[in-house]
Amino acid sequence: MTDKLKDKIEKFLAMCLKSKSEKEGDTSIKVDELTEEQHREIAEDAVAITNSLVELQRLLPVSRKLAELGYLLEVQGKITVKAGEAYDEAALNFFSDMYGGGIALSKRLH
Repeated sequence: MTDKLKDKIEKFLAMCLKSKSEKEGDTSIKVDELTEEQHREIAEDAVAITNSLVELQRLLPVSRKLAELGYLLEVQGKITVKAGEAYDEAALNFFSDMYGGGIALSKRLH
């Protein structure tokens, strides 16, 4: 592990600990005093958060494009999107109905 990466991880852990201790009203714990279990829990949370952010970064452009297509489909009169409904979901449903052949997506992928 490079020193730069180690520093980033330590800063991240310190921020997490500071946030947690402020929330709990306890400022006596220091990062270097964390147990291995606490380090592991923070690391697992960090990995889960990072994975979620990467997935979100990948899915947001898809959702935006589907929303644009949904709007165009509504303008063309091919779908109706009611108040509170999302254009991206309406477009996905339209294309799934049109091209899905009545087979659930999960079954077609396997």
